[in-house]
Amino acid sequence: MAAPDIPYTIPKLVKGKRITTVPKGSTWAKEEAKQNWYVEFFFHNAETDKMERFRPTKNLNRLKDPKEKLKQFSRLCDAYKIALEGGWSPIDEKANDRLKRQVSSLTLEAAKDLFEEYHIAKGTRKKSRQSYLSKINQFVAYYGPDKRVSEISDYEITEFLNFMEKKREWTGVTYNSSRIILNNYFRYLKINKYIAENPVTDIETRTKIPTESHQVFSDKDFKTIMKWLNEHDQYCLFFVKMIYYTCIRPKELRYLQLKHINLAQRVITVPASISKNKKSLPVSIDESLSRELKALKLSSHEETDYLLGSTETIISGKRIGENTPYNRFQKCLKATKLDKKNYTLYSFKHFSNVKKFKAGWTLAEICAANRHGSLVETETYLKDLLKFVKNDKTIPKI
Repeated sequence: MAAPDIPYTIPKLVKGKRITTVPKGSTWAKEEAKQNWYVEFFFHNAETDKMERFRPTKNLNRLKDPKEKLKQFSRLCDAYKIALEGGWSPIDEKANDRLKRQVSSLTLEAAKDLFEEYHIAKGTRKKSRQSYLSKINQFVAYYGPDKRVSEISDYEITEFLNFMEKKREWTGVTYNSSRIILNNYFRYLKINKYIAENPVTDIETRTKIPTESHQVFSDKDFKTIMKWLNEHDQYCLFFVKMIYYTCIRPKELRYLQLKHINLAQRVITVPASISKNKKSLPVSIDESLSRELKALKLSSHEETDYLLGSTETIISGKRIGENTPYNRFQKCLKATKLDKKNYTLYSFKHFSNVKKFKAGWTLAEICAANRHGSLVETETYLKDLLKFVKNDKTIPKI
């Protein structure tokens, strides 16, 4: 047969087997989402002179929520449409030794969509994806969405970073973070053979000015803050006490339910589903915190209630808003005129670690208390802990 003018068919979404019945308690959409979906298209194989069928899924059938599954599969379908229109050939995935992808027309916008889809399939956290896309969107906006990935060299990367550094007053930290994200973006394109070289590889980094965020409280400021919270905001007071006594992260605390707390064994188990490092690890309940928790009469509530779900009643059946604890603490800092010292909710965690260190805790014990995966991770705190190390010991004689 003669090679077609357009060597592919338009990708379409196929939702698996046709649904004929819907069980009681379910919905048509839910039953449909249980099927194995795929994007289907045909591509002309020049060697066999036949149209070859492709049915990619990119592991998206793991999604069971109907709306999310439809959204991601639709994006995948659109990504293949854009790639095929740009000259991409799926045959190369099977025969890279004979054929090369025709990707010179892949745009920055299309490449960004593929990069995002890759991270969704990989299971990258939503917050991390948003951080990546924030910087990539700035890069795409600078050169325009229709700019070809093959047209980007180290010159374009340097020009963009220099512009943002000068005009947007990026710090060294922001500059380096953006460089890393762009490097990962173009590295993905190189690995998947959309480009021959990564244009970011040899771009210089900037000297990082030490960050001043999450500063450790001075003893005086800590007392001032706790006094104000005790008088004006009992919810925020209990929230920061939880951080201080447990070193559980603010986001994890928002998701913490009463079923995760065992007062008899004096242990809080942060489940893997809400833990930052995706590991389910126990946290000891200190005697002081135990008294605070007993005062809340946890047994009189449902085990599915959230420990810090309400600013009025503390415990609630609903989860507290993402920014509520942060905003209430910011109100405290402004009221006490401490809002210029770079204190954050994480400062309570750092302050707790400093107190532990000064009380004689070893680095390994601090590591365990913070549920860190290794001592290397705990060393992040050393820059603050070292401020409290006295250097007044006698130097041994030679």
